Amino acid sequence: MPRWPRLLVLSLACCGGVPHPPYAPQATTALTPIDLAPPPGRIEMIPPRPPAADAWVDGEWVLRHGRWYWLLGRWVTVPAGATYSPWVVVRASDGTPFYSPGTWHDATGAVLSPPTALAFATASGEAVVDPQGDAEDTGRNVKAVPTKRVPPSEQTPAEPP
Repeated sequence: MPRWPRLLVLSLACCGGVPHPPYAPQATTALTPIDLAPPPGRIEMIPPRPPAADAWVDGEWVLRHGRWYWLLGRWVTVPAGATYSPWVVVRASDGTPFYSPGTWHDATGAVLSPPTALAFATASGEAVVDPQGDAEDTGRNVKAVPTKRVPPSEQTPAEPP
């Protein structure tokens, strides 16, 4: 067999991936300075694609209350006309890290609520270690962005109807 057909087969095999939503870059206004960059990403096993799903959203680190949580990758149905801006960490010229979580936008650029996940990846829950081999203080794998828990003593009573 000539060499070029084997290369073509290999390149086609390597390029066949999961479909992603239409991407849009993060706006610089979405970047927030952070004290500590996230740990390395987790390895995920992608489940079979559900019939209604048309895009895969990769897992990402989300920062909540000074702690990193791994938001599992998921199959979704992309809202009509929507784009997705993947999470990003960038550094300023002085080395300061800036972060922005993944966000969905409508055709005008307004932020949308994320579409409902139809199936989630599985990811290791093992400790994440830094270059020195020390375990990093990270949260668990989650299926939704963690929100701040409000103790009952601080909750506002519901207004009567």
